[in-house]
Amino acid sequence: MGNPRRVTLLFAVFSLYLAGCGAGSNAAKSIDTGSVSGAPAVQAASIVLDWYPNSDHGGLYTAMQRGYFAKRGVTVIPRVPSDTSAQIRLVAAGRAAFGFSYETDLLAARAHHVPVQSVMCIMQHPLDTVMSLKSAHITRPRDLIGKRIGMAGSPSDAPLVSAMMKHDGAPPSGAHLVNVGYNLLPALLSKRVDAIVGVYWTWEAIQAQMKGHPVSTMRVEKWGVPNYCELVLVASDSVILTQPALVRNTVQALQQGYAYAESHPQEAWNALHAADKTLDRDLVLRSLQLLRPVVTDAPTIGEQNGAQWRYYARWLTANKLISGDPDAAHAFTNRFLRANVR
Repeated sequence: MGNPRRVTLLFAVFSLYLAGCGAGSNAAKSIDTGSVSGAPAVQAASIVLDWYPNSDHGGLYTAMQRGYFAKRGVTVIPRVPSDTSAQIRLVAAGRAAFGFSYETDLLAARAHHVPVQSVMCIMQHPLDTVMSLKSAHITRPRDLIGKRIGMAGSPSDAPLVSAMMKHDGAPPSGAHLVNVGYNLLPALLSKRVDAIVGVYWTWEAIQAQMKGHPVSTMRVEKWGVPNYCELVLVASDSVILTQPALVRNTVQALQQGYAYAESHPQEAWNALHAADKTLDRDLVLRSLQLLRPVVTDAPTIGEQNGAQWRYYARWLTANKLISGDPDAAHAFTNRFLRANVR
């Protein structure tokens, strides 16, 4: 929903991760693991992330480190794209088997007949928030009247703020949105703006507090925005149809990885730190603690609620955040999930 992590490339070197992503036409392929031993072929599958490795991906790296994929005959290759909004395009084009994306983007893609589906809801609730310094005394949307709100320029920023203000009985045009690019947190901390939209209460809010700046957050689903899955695992219709075993094994390994990561945050940190030495331990551990109820708030980790998807799709269309009919009922599937994984 405009979070800078979705569109900002923090380290130029990450563009190298995709250097070989489209080298072949197959997103997943079999590898002969040893004709001498007679071991079965292992499937290698690339997973395009939404951002660089962070607490949101704790379950993925934990599953890799603990061998959950290997036990199911899958070798996953996480990649950080140079364009961090390209996951769906890469998956649809067959250049990656899976992608971490967003329910909003998935529904928008389906509305334009892009053949992709969500096979797992990784985050059961929005992480997006409107954030301000506590010293600004902004505690509800109507407090934004006359205030400057920094945004990264996503088309969803203005409708999101308008919906929240309208829900709180304030005129949607009462706030002044300021495009500050992707320097949202610096703009807030320097008081260039009074609040920012498009940051996560599980990440940037912690960063601000660690810098000595207490903040207030307004979670979007508390103020008129319907609940939605912040992160989903996306696969193409083609991969789902032709390689169902790969999808099932990947999804169930991720379920197991997220269940373990949320119960063992220190081990999730170890797995993430092995993937990215630049991560801050305190930040990741504090974020993982906040994420636990977001990941586990479902009958089984990864489950997608059909009523929620349909309602959110109607809300997106009504608020002109997407055009066309996303056909929410066919935008996701729960068929690959294992029951009662918590």
